[in-house]
Amino acid sequence: MKVKRYIGQNTQEAMQKISDEMGKDAVILNTRKIRQKGIAGFFKKPLVEVVAAVDDHVSFNYRMLQQQMEKWYNQGNEFAVNRNTPAQNTGNASQVIKKLENQIAAINQLVNKLTDGVNIIKNTSILPVKPAFLPYYERLIENEVNESIAKAIIEEAEKIYDREGIEPENCLNRVLLRYIGPSRPLQIPDNQRKTVMFIGPTGVGKTTSLAKMAAIYSIKQQMKVGLITADTYRIAAVDQLKIYAEILEIPLSILYSPKEIVPALEEHKDKDVVFIDTAGKSIRDRVQEEEIMELINLSKADEIYLVISCNTSCSGCKNIIDSYSFLPDFKLFFTKIDEASNIGTIINCRYMTGKPISYITTGQNVPDDIEIADPDKLLSYMDRRYKDRRVDPNGPS
Repeated sequence: MKVKRYIGQNTQEAMQKISDEMGKDAVILNTRKIRQKGIAGFFKKPLVEVVAAVDDHVSFNYRMLQQQMEKWYNQGNEFAVNRNTPAQNTGNASQVIKKLENQIAAINQLVNKLTDGVNIIKNTSILPVKPAFLPYYERLIENEVNESIAKAIIEEAEKIYDREGIEPENCLNRVLLRYIGPSRPLQIPDNQRKTVMFIGPTGVGKTTSLAKMAAIYSIKQQMKVGLITADTYRIAAVDQLKIYAEILEIPLSILYSPKEIVPALEEHKDKDVVFIDTAGKSIRDRVQEEEIMELINLSKADEIYLVISCNTSCSGCKNIIDSYSFLPDFKLFFTKIDEASNIGTIINCRYMTGKPISYITTGQNVPDDIEIADPDKLLSYMDRRYKDRRVDPNGPS
């Protein structure tokens, strides 16, 4: 196995060097951006470093083993000569045997290392990533896009590249924009009340997000807004919503059982939109699951927002999605994007659910720090975070 580092002004230049020297069988092990040396390097564009390997382990193994066998053979000859020399026989025999044992152990260790090296190359080479797309695959992984999802995205981008021959980055962006999809914000028709329910695990920011939406439609849209909370498991949640309701001068109804939703909605029959807050559900809580379904059925909720924090890991997203798989239909509502170092959560959830994105929140301020999810802006956000980390891995992200 031959491993070598290549440096170029850009990825294409480094890849060309690899292709010229190692050929088409080369495997890319790692890529990164590095600063040029010296003080002037801080003001110059970073270089691209690519580590590549080519599998010539057969000849390499032979040479190494041949060297070891020659040493072993020489030691055996030495032992044979010494054995036929009575004066040296007794004193040297145990030492020569010990050397031979060490040589055998060294050969075994060498074979194991070479086998491990071959396995590493084999495992690396199964990645379905063309050299031209490797930096973009790396970008997805660094944004914490799930590996299998990242591979699926790259595969689609490669098909566009093979079919149309446009720049790899443009191919990737086209696929990502389709994966993110068009936003689906709340639409309220004239003369028709809409009920909107916020659902999600504890601590993701459901209550604050609901308050932001209520403020937007009350203050900016000049609509009649009503609030209902069924989150009586946490006193703090009720108190928080009470404060928002008082500030915004919006009526608030508190539910202590799902059946109370019917008279509560009757109290808000003159409203244009009613926002309903729910308690955070733990993964295996079937009682809460039944209560949420009862709320949905009795309220005949027009829209359901599944609220997920952008700080959630891919495995955490899967657990949440599995936990709320009983929902009849929903839109994705992402919070705390300002606290996240990437937007992998958004892409992972979109891929796993196929549900549209409605809004993202960018801070805690009410009624500010909330936006309709714009695909182009999310894509540029991912690029910006990625480039910031590549230029200065220890800097802010």
